[in-house]
Amino acid sequence: MKKTRLMSLLLAGVMAVSMAACGGQAPVTNNGDSSAAGSSSAAGTESTRPTEPQGQLVIGSTTQMGNDFYDPSFSNNAVNYKTYDLIHGYATVVSDIDGNYVYDPTVVASHTETENEDGTKTYTVTINDGLVWSDGTPITAKDYVFQLLLESSPEMNGVDGYPSQAGYSLVGYQEFFNGETEYFAGVHLVDEMTYSVTVRAEELPYHYDITYASAMPRPMHVIAPDCDVEDTAEGATITGEFTTDLLLKTINDTTTGYRYNPKVTCGPYLFESFDVASAQCTLVVNPNYAGDYRGVKPVIEKLIIKMVKTDTMINELKSGSVDLLFQCSGADTINGGLDLVDQGLAQDNTFFRNGYGKVQFDCSQFPTDSANVRKAIAYCLDRNEFARQYSGGYAAVVHSYYGLAQWEYQESKDWIDQNLETYEKNLDEAKALLEADGWTLNADGTEYSGTGLRYKEVDGELKPLVIEWANTDGNPVSDLLATMLPEAMTEIGMQLNATTMDFPTLQAAITHTGDKIYNMYNLAVGFALASSPWYYYSTDPVWMQGGYNSNWIADEELEAAAEALKPIPFDDKETWLTAWQNFIAVWNDKMPDIPLYSDEYYDFFSNKLHGWYSTSVWEWSRAVLDAWVDA
Repeated sequence: MKKTRLMSLLLAGVMAVSMAACGGQAPVTNNGDSSAAGSSSAAGTESTRPTEPQGQLVIGSTTQMGNDFYDPSFSNNAVNYKTYDLIHGYATVVSDIDGNYVYDPTVVASHTETENEDGTKTYTVTINDGLVWSDGTPITAKDYVFQLLLESSPEMNGVDGYPSQAGYSLVGYQEFFNGETEYFAGVHLVDEMTYSVTVRAEELPYHYDITYASAMPRPMHVIAPDCDVEDTAEGATITGEFTTDLLLKTINDTTTGYRYNPKVTCGPYLFESFDVASAQCTLVVNPNYAGDYRGVKPVIEKLIIKMVKTDTMINELKSGSVDLLFQCSGADTINGGLDLVDQGLAQDNTFFRNGYGKVQFDCSQFPTDSANVRKAIAYCLDRNEFARQYSGGYAAVVHSYYGLAQWEYQESKDWIDQNLETYEKNLDEAKALLEADGWTLNADGTEYSGTGLRYKEVDGELKPLVIEWANTDGNPVSDLLATMLPEAMTEIGMQLNATTMDFPTLQAAITHTGDKIYNMYNLAVGFALASSPWYYYSTDPVWMQGGYNSNWIADEELEAAAEALKPIPFDDKETWLTAWQNFIAVWNDKMPDIPLYSDEYYDFFSNKLHGWYSTSVWEWSRAVLDAWVDA
């Protein structure tokens, strides 16, 4: 096995990192979801890209896909998240290959921005003629206005608690969402191909302000077939029998609903099927797709996305039962993949991660609602040894809310070393934190003896220091934590109860939609392109849902530190960096997660795949449009 390619991430120089930019974050089982520009092997590049779609690509994912294909507000599972990108399309504002937000010229004919005297701002967007749904129905501005109204409506909120946040920043949102009016004042259908949105003054300025102009079409003729969109002086409205009962049929029916069986879409690929038992999804190329922002159309006829196990996925690549393994991490997997590359049996592509693996706390649950308890657990874990054992040198320990791919991290290494608590394993410090937090009693109420389970009096009741931990099966991070945490936690007077489950069940627990909520979870997160911590750590109930504040932490100091980033102009890097450093310092003190590692990712793929290029900001769901396979 060749190991000369192993990279020391702690010593690596500054890489070509884009100013990553917006949206919800995508959690994964353990192998993450995002990272930085890197390098790839060049095997097979002599092949010529075909002019028509051909062949199939079998994509292996260690994160189990769920049966949910509407958008991240229902499920932000990482592999589902990217499948949405492949099925749905024609957003007016998109990210380019360098991670910058741009108006999509394939979609947008023209756009204007108007600053109004009252401090609001109006974005007016005209859509190109000729775009069609997969069933041939023309796409017009009504489909974009329908999306904004639908996904801001109380009717949609009645569909499994969909958060209906699409128009949150727009004038009149709250009144519309509350059902006080049927008109959305900040949204207008200007003409057949033009819509406008007006942003509330208090939502300006905004770091990613171009994204306010973004909308994505929804097929009104499928989701609300007997309804229409009309414009009035008071704003746009949906006419006809638009009700939650209607949406429960057209969206939420488990057999025919758009959430589970989206047959009329406009992305580069069409949904063909999903097998619940095997968690395997099949997509086929969309012949009506007009291309991405560059005009690029896919030439791989069929995509099959299947679940693979960490301990067998390299063997699956070798045998040909899978063609692409994306964003691989961990020493065993990477070294196994590099062996195949050295033997000429596969190719690789590598880049840094824009995210991190973590132990995630639910800060709404006792006793992890206490920062001292969370810190005490952090002091129980030797994170350097964890990263060494897990990654074999392909990862570095991080101490706050950042990943190795971020330009902010690259420019703050010295500052981080000098200012952040590293939480090196220290059981005496953990015990001191628990004592300061009131965990000073035995089960009979006497002073804690120094051994056994600690108790605390809360509202006249003795409560034990028990931590409920949810984890996933076949996960090397779970296995390693299970060997490193329990003994240390027992020594400081904690009891750790572990429950193993599949990933969709774990996600339901995190989002408080399952049967039980736990104190902590281990998983990983890929930061959204427009990383927006002002939503992820907001105390506003509107963001305590939909995959935003997934820690359920209500801390005003952390919220303020995150909120300070929001109005900084996108091109003011100096001010942003200073505010970012303050934010990660506050985060480091509050410890809503225990950061475990940020790592070097590898894609490993068959020699039948050509033209493959992915990075932290140009992920596999985008890279597949440029790639092709041998017939």
